[in-house]
Amino acid sequence: MDLEAIAKEIISTEPEFKPKGFVHSHIKQNKSEPLVAIKSAVDRMSELYDLEQHQVRPVSDIILRLLCDTD
Repeated sequence: MDLEAIAKEIISTEPEFKPKGFVHSHIKQNKSEPLVAIKSAVDRMSELYDLEQHQVRPVSDIILRLLCDTD
């Protein structure tokens, strides 16, 4: 399973990760630790993307890296 591809798909399709979305807003406003918000969102959608529980953290780390790289 290509976790980076899944992370990119989540960023491109899920509203939480788009501008003004929950996660995107959390990161921009420094409301809390960004990884916590990302992990929470990824955990909620883990079944949708067929992720095992042990894959939530790695996918969340990739998403954080990708979101920070685009800014």
